[in-house]
Amino acid sequence: MSIPMWDTLRVGTGSEIVLVVDFSADTGRETAGFGDLVPLLPDRYTVQAPLRSAWTDGEDGTVGPTARLEQWLSTAAQFGPEVVAVLGYCAGCRLSAAFADRIASPTAPVMVFFDPLPVLPQSLWQEYAKAVTQLAPGLGDSVVGQAIEHARVQADATTSIDELARWLSDSYADLAPRGCEELGIGAEFAEQLVSRLARYLRYLAIAAAAPLSPGSSPALVLRSHDPVPAALLEHADSLRLAHADVRQLDMPRVELLGSQEAADLVTRLLSGRA
Repeated sequence: MSIPMWDTLRVGTGSEIVLVVDFSADTGRETAGFGDLVPLLPDRYTVQAPLRSAWTDGEDGTVGPTARLEQWLSTAAQFGPEVVAVLGYCAGCRLSAAFADRIASPTAPVMVFFDPLPVLPQSLWQEYAKAVTQLAPGLGDSVVGQAIEHARVQADATTSIDELARWLSDSYADLAPRGCEELGIGAEFAEQLVSRLARYLRYLAIAAAAPLSPGSSPALVLRSHDPVPAALLEHADSLRLAHADVRQLDMPRVELLGSQEAADLVTRLLSGRA
């Protein structure tokens, strides 16, 4: 089954489909992705994930995050009762819940959240700060510190995550080429850095635009042992998990989606549905 904006990670031996939602399902990245989890799940499940272009198309400003979100959510009408579960990771948990609400089936798919985190302005600022800090060898600590502080003020004052994402992207697009030039690194690499951050910030803006349905509650929440800031735990996204089955796994976030223990818990949940 070919559905716009979705990619098939694996064709299963059965008719059941599991959807996974993250910025990218790629393997080989520093943090394990859903591509690492798929081989650990029973082979009867077909697994599909959003194409990265689902988040990045329209990033030139022609399609805003809310409009892009609606385009993506509209594809839910093409899924039906064969979808048995929707899995979300980090900021993708809110997206996965919104998508599960739209699936055309009398029986809602179960939801599993992996390290769910709400998207706040400070979330975007933290991603920007991490990226800018890596430019310190070229720009110097003073310039980097000033840029990060200026961005923090912008994040604290913003009323629009979309506008903040674009402001942070523009700021980084100014800093990255300068930092790379000072280190003798080519402009092409700087462009890759700028594009990578801009695309991820846009993804976060799209996730922030997803509606929070009070009726959507995950069947299972799997958390790594990485600490979660109190401000995030007090957010509405986190408070709605108060009555969920939350399992704390003894591993860092970077290993969570590549964990056999996590895969076994998901498999057990889905087996109970069969």
